[in-house]
Amino acid sequence: MRFHFPRLTFFRGLAFRYSLFFLISILIIIFFPMIVGYGVSSALLYMNAQDEATNMTEQTVARFENALQPTELVPQILVQAMENPNTSYAEVLRIARDFVVHDTVVFGTCLALEPYLYGKDNYWYAPYAWEKNGKLATKILGSPDYDYFKMDWYRLPKLLHQPVWTEPYYDQGGGDKMMCTYSAPIYRTINGKRIFTGVLTMDVSLECFARLVKEISIFKTGYGILISGKGTIIASPLSGAGNQNIIDLARKGRGKSTQHAIKEMMAGKSGFTSMDGLEAKKFASFLSYAPVKKTGWSFGIIFPEDELLETMFKYLKVMAWMFGISITILLFTTIFITRRMTRPIVRLVEATHKIGQGDFNAKLPVRKSKDEVAQLTKAFSVMQGELRNYIRHLEETTSEKEKIESELKVAHNIQMGMLPRGFTTPENWDLFATLDPAKAVGGDLYDFFYLDPDHLCIAIGDVAGKGVPASLFMMVARTLLRAKAVAGTPINEVIKSINHELCQDNPSEMFVTFFAGVVDLKTGEMEFCNAGHNYPYILSSGGQIRQLKVRHGLPLGIFDSLDYTMGTFCFKPTEIIVLTTDGITDALNSANDFFGEAQLAASLTALANKNTRVLTELLIGELRRFSSGAEQADDITILALQYKDARAMPGDSESADQLKLSNQITELEKIAGKIEELCEGWNIPVKTGMELNLVLEELFTNVVFYAFDDQREHLITLDFSMVGPGLLEIRMEDDGKPFNLLDKAVTDVVNVPLEERQIGGLGIHFIREMMNEVEYRRDADRNVVILRKNFQTKIKG
Repeated sequence: MRFHFPRLTFFRGLAFRYSLFFLISILIIIFFPMIVGYGVSSALLYMNAQDEATNMTEQTVARFENALQPTELVPQILVQAMENPNTSYAEVLRIARDFVVHDTVVFGTCLALEPYLYGKDNYWYAPYAWEKNGKLATKILGSPDYDYFKMDWYRLPKLLHQPVWTEPYYDQGGGDKMMCTYSAPIYRTINGKRIFTGVLTMDVSLECFARLVKEISIFKTGYGILISGKGTIIASPLSGAGNQNIIDLARKGRGKSTQHAIKEMMAGKSGFTSMDGLEAKKFASFLSYAPVKKTGWSFGIIFPEDELLETMFKYLKVMAWMFGISITILLFTTIFITRRMTRPIVRLVEATHKIGQGDFNAKLPVRKSKDEVAQLTKAFSVMQGELRNYIRHLEETTSEKEKIESELKVAHNIQMGMLPRGFTTPENWDLFATLDPAKAVGGDLYDFFYLDPDHLCIAIGDVAGKGVPASLFMMVARTLLRAKAVAGTPINEVIKSINHELCQDNPSEMFVTFFAGVVDLKTGEMEFCNAGHNYPYILSSGGQIRQLKVRHGLPLGIFDSLDYTMGTFCFKPTEIIVLTTDGITDALNSANDFFGEAQLAASLTALANKNTRVLTELLIGELRRFSSGAEQADDITILALQYKDARAMPGDSESADQLKLSNQITELEKIAGKIEELCEGWNIPVKTGMELNLVLEELFTNVVFYAFDDQREHLITLDFSMVGPGLLEIRMEDDGKPFNLLDKAVTDVVNVPLEERQIGGLGIHFIREMMNEVEYRRDADRNVVILRKNFQTKIKG
């Protein structure tokens, strides 16, 4: 049967796709320079416009200030002159009126005096002069209808004791036009006192400023605007904007950028920013603004953004048309050329398709040229021979792989067979453990065995690594544990010895986190050593859960000659200790979320009333559901041990616990941890726990610093007991020098100055105050302090 290779359509062919790829590459190559060019051009235009607008703003502000400078200077000089009692009001009026006639900006002047100052019959006296038709007109202001004492131009300088510029206003009865007034307060010395006597004003018509503002021209429609300190528009070419407040215009449908720019402008700042304009329609605009510092006014120049970029947009349109036509011509030319170049490749595709169907002897087309297609044909010819060899080698490799998998399966069976499976314990104990390696063999371990009929050794570990090397290292650690764990040998010494052995010959620098404990099956007390392993969980039947948050040294196999310490834990009836490896907390789901400590604690809490086997199997099941769809990344190991005896342990009335400490100040951390553990387990209020921690820290610190004269290590024990409902007893013993804290007089310690207090007096005072009962006795060369504390059990909810 002859094979017919389907012909490629035009749009699926290599010629079209190559042409399209070539075209897209050119577009990308040209696009980025165009974008950069556009950005640079825009930035340059923006900078030039900003410089031009800023310079024009500053020049206009300078013109305003130059025009206003004499307006402020002349009244200041005249007011200073009037402080001299020999200076007459008539002389001052004459000079001020001459200034009005000669100055082009000042419209009028007024000398307004306090009531009855000019004469006993003159309540108002304010001679006003202004320029009218080239001549000077005068009149006296002041009447019930024009009470200048209540007007800003008189009232503000009197209150502020300094010259002020008023807001723009229409002076009806004075100049009868829109103006701003510069008012300077007049003071005279009368009967030895400096007294306010009136104000001297210079009125500036806003018409001259409107002319200056109308002269502003930037781009096509840019314009200037002059506002007062409170936002009143003094001059602007906008229709209907005269005497309005610029804030009202900014609020009429304007954006936040406009309102922000106006606020900056009114605050007396200078700058250049974008806004929406102030016209009837919104236009993206720029605003350059600067303050007129002498008056508190602000001047700004506004121009549309599109006028800035108009020329560049026209240029870009022309370039886009030319670019589009060029790309179209280039596309058709590239397609024509590439179709001619790819015809030999189509014939080669037909031959290789037959090879792909298993005909490794199919003939390839002959190429006489030495181009890339000929080299490709030669490469396919070589591939034919390689494929034949590969199939032969694949059959051999498959056979070898099956043999390796068979050997790994045997190794897995050996490893799992070495782990203890018979969970035999006394009737009042329950034990179960499981290990699920991530690979055929793993680096986790658990173990348990009897040291003698009354002592059970339990252990769990996690080698840093997976596979065969980790499995071998794990088995060495387990073998060393069984060889060195002997009844009567402290568990920390066993761990130290194992660490020493692992460090002797460890070329791969592997290490293992390790937790081992020896449980007294009669008393429920466990001595344990945690060498860098996960914290164990303690689970009670009531659903309370906590961790033994203490580590006694680094993982095994890192540093030789390390010393390891140990801790003690006393099982309460029905409590379960759960030992795990980080394969549980580090388990991932399909979303790459960790199972985590919080979810592990919640899962264990929900399984509080289950036995160890059910608890372990249900926890594994929940972990499987969580990780559904994700590959197991690490070994998973769990060991659970429960003390089921419902009777109280010997020597306890209700509950008891013990803490053994060395005479090192660093042991304070263990006291705090034990108090926290007891508060949670025995339902002790937080406040009572804080008081107990403070008292024990004080007692322990005194023993460490003052009880021993030698440099040797000494043992300090703390026994905690619940001797009745809501009654806690703490017994502290040490072999230091005798010291009876009850003999120390601390009656007046609180009232004695700090520098006169004896060392330890205040701490002993707190101990007596916080404890309900304190006893001391010397027993067999040991100090014994007994503390009792009543408390109300906290309510759980």
